Amino acid sequence: MENKSEQNSDQVNEQLIALMNLLKSRAPGGILTSFRSPQVIFGFTALNRIKNYLDGNLEEEERRVLIITDDFTEKFAAPISNVFSKINIVSKVWSGVKPEAPIDIIDEAVKMCEDFKPRVFVAIGGGSVLDTTKVLMIKYEKPETNLFTVSALEPLGLRKKIKYFIAIPTTSGTGSEATLASMLTDINTDPPKKFTVSHPELIPDYAVLITEFVQDMPPFLTMATGLDALTHAAGSYISNIGTPFADAMNIYAIKEIIKYLPRAYKYGAKDIEARSHMQIAATMAGLGFIHSRVGIDHALGHSLGKVLNVHHGLCVGMFLPYTIAFQMKITERWKDLCPLFGIDTKNKDNNELSMEFLRSVKEFIHSIDGPVCVKEIKKPIITEEEYYKNLDLLVNYAETDPVAYMVTRYIDSEVIKRIFEYAWDGKTIDF
Repeated sequence: MENKSEQNSDQVNEQLIALMNLLKSRAPGGILTSFRSPQVIFGFTALNRIKNYLDGNLEEEERRVLIITDDFTEKFAAPISNVFSKINIVSKVWSGVKPEAPIDIIDEAVKMCEDFKPRVFVAIGGGSVLDTTKVLMIKYEKPETNLFTVSALEPLGLRKKIKYFIAIPTTSGTGSEATLASMLTDINTDPPKKFTVSHPELIPDYAVLITEFVQDMPPFLTMATGLDALTHAAGSYISNIGTPFADAMNIYAIKEIIKYLPRAYKYGAKDIEARSHMQIAATMAGLGFIHSRVGIDHALGHSLGKVLNVHHGLCVGMFLPYTIAFQMKITERWKDLCPLFGIDTKNKDNNELSMEFLRSVKEFIHSIDGPVCVKEIKKPIITEEEYYKNLDLLVNYAETDPVAYMVTRYIDSEVIKRIFEYAWDGKTIDF
């Protein structure tokens, strides 16, 4: 697939870096004058509705669907295939997706596509499955594309071989079913390093939210993916770049997550209402952050997750209070979120209110057994010696993460290092 001797995740398009730096300020946010979204289908009839859409829009010779899963979500492929078979669709399953979406597995899927020639992709899974499918679409349709230098400003020319891309999430956190971003892992670095491929043509055509597919998530995954969604919405809302559409999505997503994530975590499949609301909230948070900016929590979280093998959602959720405190120096948008956490903003100065807000965010994370500093992480346990031994690598990976270029407050390696140091035992950002 990739020429490994010439391409790696340290390649960054200079034009793209310049654009990212230009867009740090609020004024250029005025170019965010479109709102891209898949068709979102949810409710008890969702699967039947997507069947009807395909039946009405696929010619007889186009009725070939590749269902993409990992080894866990493969169990959801059969009910999808059975429904599609009623409209004479032939389905095949590729269950080769691996956790964290390593790019070296794409060749296998491309070969299957070349043999089967699907016209529809149906991705069933969490972020790794959905993100892998996005890149598979690129490499199947445009095999010469260098993934490390894809620019959102240049057309890819997709949807020639794949007519429709359908995303069915099995977690409630990444929002990948609604976004243009694909988070991958470059396994050619040591340790492996996360990188992002983002392009408007990667947004799925349909996001199908089937609550039964998320109802049995275990408590840890419910907590970690839910914190991912919260961090998307809150981090991007206070980024200082937003639009009325993005702000509305983020605010409502935060409201829903605060109400329903504790219930989903505590009761699981016994509380289908909470599961359904969290599924919708995660999609809304995805739509919110792709039309604004995620916070520095994602650059920090990507780094910590890969270097020390910590779940993505857990990482970014843990860093959310640090993002908020860091952004407080340049914006007051965080005040809009106080009422959502039940905080009375009257007759309080900024210092008092900010401390109460940060405390409330941490208390919420703790209420679902999430960590707010590195030494609280339990899966895996990280020693102080191990953490500081890897500190320089953590800083390097965070500083070179594409998300870091989008943060609206100035950062450099020294700033990132201080945040990592504060995050070890939960010290509040004071710089």
